[in-house]
Amino acid sequence: MDRELIELLNELRVALPGVQVLFAFLLVVPFQQAFGQLSEIGRNVYFAGLFSSAIAIAFLILRPRTTGLTSVAGSRRRSRCS
Repeated sequence: MDRELIELLNELRVALPGVQVLFAFLLVVPFQQAFGQLSEIGRNVYFAGLFSSAIAIAFLILRPRTTGLTSVAGSRRRSRCS
């Protein structure tokens, strides 16, 4: 189980810098002058992308925790059945 946890943490370490760059880029876009010239549809697309990336980041951060919990629960069930 410790090996699985270490692998999950390594995956998170690799993915997080890219996620941070993407989210930082999305947060900076509204401060550009051209953002004010966007149509309503363009702004809606931007906010949909920002919202969906925030949800994806939340799932990326929460996934190792839930995966660890389910693997611990599965190993407990297997040990009880033996």
